[in-house]
Amino acid sequence: MNSTINANSKRAYHTFANAEFTGVFDRMVYNANADANGHRGYIYDYHYYIKFGDKVYMEIKNIGEIVISFAELQKNKFWNYYYKLSLMLANDKHSVAQDLKYGSENNNYQLYNETRFWSIDTAFVECSINTKRTKIINDEDEAVCYYKINPYDLETMEYSTQEDLNNFKYIYMTRTEFRNKVFDKTCVIYNNIVIDYHLTLMEKELDELSAFIENKKNIINLAILCCDNPNMNCDLQMIICANLIGEDGDKKYLPFITNTPPCNRLERLVQILSV
Repeated sequence: MNSTINANSKRAYHTFANAEFTGVFDRMVYNANADANGHRGYIYDYHYYIKFGDKVYMEIKNIGEIVISFAELQKNKFWNYYYKLSLMLANDKHSVAQDLKYGSENNNYQLYNETRFWSIDTAFVECSINTKRTKIINDEDEAVCYYKINPYDLETMEYSTQEDLNNFKYIYMTRTEFRNKVFDKTCVIYNNIVIDYHLTLMEKELDELSAFIENKKNIINLAILCCDNPNMNCDLQMIICANLIGEDGDKKYLPFITNTPPCNRLERLVQILSV
């Protein structure tokens, strides 16, 4: 598994072109009021995946971990559902972060029985018993999805035996959601909130794109005006520019507007559009 690495004082970020890191983490809040230490009451569950070629590492809370083929994953409707959901929640499925100092022991929720250091860049699901609301949380400072293994080890890991796979399936099917027959209802809720989540992301991207296009259009118009009037007073240019982009607007276009020698329209447009 080949990767590129960027690091700061707390984490090293590993990017893999040939591997995918995803997971579904759901957290249920049963005590909305934090205690003296800032902790709340949580019940949580997770399905974590690493896909490398045909090989898939899967880790499920209270069940364990297993290495199977992608075809084997797809044959199980429950594992396959959570895998597809994990792809929808991932911010960057090719990136995994390595905690350099504290690991998961620094997490207030005490999610794991051991310290873990490898987390994924993903949103997760939170349900509140108090408010009866289910929502998606996407906070880069709240890393909760940590693998038990070092992802680099997957390349040399053997596939699980058929006996291990059968035992894993048997234990998995004793889960509460299957005993209480709530899986189908949960799927509907999760599907709806994921769709709403992505619609919100799309709307935000469209708003940002619209603002960007409008801003650049205004700057182009001003640049053309300045090209057509090379003797225009610099103060007047600044007043017009301030009204077009506002005090908090994008200042990176100012060099194209003020204190620049005359040039033809095409040259100025190419300069602006290249920014």
